[in-house]
Amino acid sequence: MLTPTLSQFFRRQIMHGFGKRGLAEPETVEYVSDILTRFSLTRELYAIRSKRGQALEHLVDLQTEWRRAQGWDDGIANRVRQRQILRHIGEYSLFMSGIFRDRLVSRGQLNYYIANGSSAFWHCADHEHHNSKRHLLFRRLYYNFTHIANALDIMRSNNFASRPLPALIDPGNSLWWL
Repeated sequence: MLTPTLSQFFRRQIMHGFGKRGLAEPETVEYVSDILTRFSLTRELYAIRSKRGQALEHLVDLQTEWRRAQGWDDGIANRVRQRQILRHIGEYSLFMSGIFRDRLVSRGQLNYYIANGSSAFWHCADHEHHNSKRHLLFRRLYYNFTHIANALDIMRSNNFASRPLPALIDPGNSLWWL
C-alpha cells in the first residue's frame, strides 16, 4: 500500500474542501497546499529572521522587518527582501487564520491577521506585474483571503479535530490506544 506524501495529502484535502466552496482553482489549491506542507516544518513557519538572526514569530515583528527592508531605518531599500517578507506575511497570516483560528479569536486578533494577510498578497501582486500568472494568483489570494481562511478552518475542524488524550482523562484507558 502506498502512503501519500504530506504534500499529496494536503492537496487532496484542499481540493475537496475548496471545491465545496467554489475555490478549487488549480493554482490556488497548489499554492495553499504548498504553504501547509512547508509550514509543517517550524523552521519554515518562522523562516524570516531579523538582522541579528532571531526568528520572527509575530506578525508585528514581520511588519517591522518589512519596513526595515523598505529602508525606514537606514534609507537603503532591499526590494528582494521586501518581497520575501510580504509573501511570508500573507502566507503566515493565512496559515494562522485558517489553521489556528481559535487562538487568534481568543486573543481578538483574527481581523488583524486577515487584514494584514490579504493586504500582503495585494502588494505581492504589485511586485509580480511582469509575471501575469503570479500576479493573478496573488490577486485571487487577496480577494478570496477570508473565504480561503474560512475553508481551512472548516477543514481543520472537520478533519483534524483535536481530542483529549485518553491518558489525561483516565490513565488506565490509555492502554487501549497503544
